[in-house]
Amino acid sequence: MQLENFERLEEKIRQAVELIDRLRQENQEITSSYRKLEDQINNFEKGTESLNLETEKLRSELAHKERDFIEKREEIKRRLEKLLEKLVPFEAES
Repeated sequence: MQLENFERLEEKIRQAVELIDRLRQENQEITSSYRKLEDQINNFEKGTESLNLETEKLRSELAHKERDFIEKREEIKRRLEKLLEKLVPFEAES
């Protein structure tokens, strides 16, 4: 009877050791996957930061070009108005 108890205990210990080994392996796999995902997140965050900086730079450039365009358009408008004013006397003569 004691031999049977000892054999059952031995079998339970063997199963426990197998379970511990499997759990250790799974833990290593999960840890490895976690680290890879963490690296990917860090890379995405760096990429996002870089894109945000580029977006801000482009917005600034666009605003600058828009101001330049408006200034040039106003300058052209003023010059055209002056030219048209010079043509008005010729219109009156016709």
